[in-house]
Amino acid sequence: MEERTTTANRLNAATRRVEIFGDNVSTDGRVERLRTRAGFVIYRIGARVLPFLPGSLYLFADPTAPPRSPVEGASTQKIRSTQGAEKTGANETKSANVADLTAAKTNGFNAETTANLGGAPAIRTNPTEYWLIDAGSGSDESNADLESAFRTIREEFEPGFAPEKIRRILLTHSHIDHFGGANELRRRTGAEVWSHSFESRVVSSFNEQACVSNVRSFHFLREAGVDEAEIPGILDGFGFRPGRAKSTPVAKTLLGGETFGALKTFYLPGHSPGHLAFQLDDVILTGDLLLSKTLTQIWPSRLTPRTGVWNYIRSLRTLSRIGERCERAVGRKLVALPAHEAPIFDVPNRVRQVVRGMERRNGRLFALLEEAEEPLTTLEIARRMYWSGRPNREFFAISDVAARLEFLQQLGLISVANYDEISVANPALRFRKSFADAEAAENAVEQIFGVNGADDEPDSVERDANLGGD
Repeated sequence: MEERTTTANRLNAATRRVEIFGDNVSTDGRVERLRTRAGFVIYRIGARVLPFLPGSLYLFADPTAPPRSPVEGASTQKIRSTQGAEKTGANETKSANVADLTAAKTNGFNAETTANLGGAPAIRTNPTEYWLIDAGSGSDESNADLESAFRTIREEFEPGFAPEKIRRILLTHSHIDHFGGANELRRRTGAEVWSHSFESRVVSSFNEQACVSNVRSFHFLREAGVDEAEIPGILDGFGFRPGRAKSTPVAKTLLGGETFGALKTFYLPGHSPGHLAFQLDDVILTGDLLLSKTLTQIWPSRLTPRTGVWNYIRSLRTLSRIGERCERAVGRKLVALPAHEAPIFDVPNRVRQVVRGMERRNGRLFALLEEAEEPLTTLEIARRMYWSGRPNREFFAISDVAARLEFLQQLGLISVANYDEISVANPALRFRKSFADAEAAENAVEQIFGVNGADDEPDSVERDANLGGD
């Protein structure tokens, strides 16, 4: 039965991908064009945002502009160009007929921005302004990929597009692979940069926040059991250093819950303090909150306020409810477009998979504490759970474990064994179990997480060498 359900869900996902993407992929494969139920066009742009981490940015027409009625019998065309060849001809043009798109429904799901025009959706054509979600890292590779993608969009999809038409850059959060390119883009295009209020200081005063963060991280790593001499190397590998990114003014701060024409904002903290998601019709741009293959990076809230396991799980639950509400309202599953990895065509099911993956990692942590002959530091647990021989990833592993220990300690499932020995000179905490057996502890966590059935794909959520996006 489970096998049949998984197969059916995969087939449904494949069908949904065809519905929303069709075959609209650029010649170089780095740009995909999708169309939402109501006719909004979104470009998915691939970029090398970090040396070890490819990412995706998203471009769409101004969602506050009024829709235009589609011309009867019209179809949108993708212009193929190869090695300077003619951009016309039967072999170089592919049409994506829009007549079979579902008519916009007016039952409360973006009803104010969709039009029921004789059974056809409202099509946005020849837009004069565009909005961009995230800005890449600002590295030479990231900027070059963006420039290439902009040319591709103009040459193969929309001849009227130009980067100078980008008027808004909305940041899902302020990690460098998402905002580092904002200053250069703003300088070139004149676009406004928007972010959540809790992320705005990193964007507008990067060096200040980097210095403060490194002081906090130093004490955090000492408490985790890291020798003082090792800390500079670990922090260098993490890369939150003054001068790495250029600050840029934030023109508008968001809190989540705002609506800009067809675009809705959601405040979903956990991966970062002010993480935002942006919903456009039956598509939601989720940043790093939910990835299709790996578990996203989590941090302890004592290091980064409004992160931590509990905030992350609550945001996942909210995202799952958004997906369920979308399907009830329009009869189509919400498609999540993350900032890394592939699109997600069943959001509630993927959330359940991720929660199960979180539980499995907690189970491994419990097992390590049970098997250990003496209490363990955060560093010792991290190296046993995740160590892959890559020093530049060690801060991520330590933070992941620290977030789990913080959560489990809050539940009373673990305790600090050496509380009477710690001092400023010797701040390392050692943890031990405070539960009768690991199964009882796992049951307690499961009740908190509220897990129910999901298509189980353990290999897709247990990739310890990659602890998720930055």
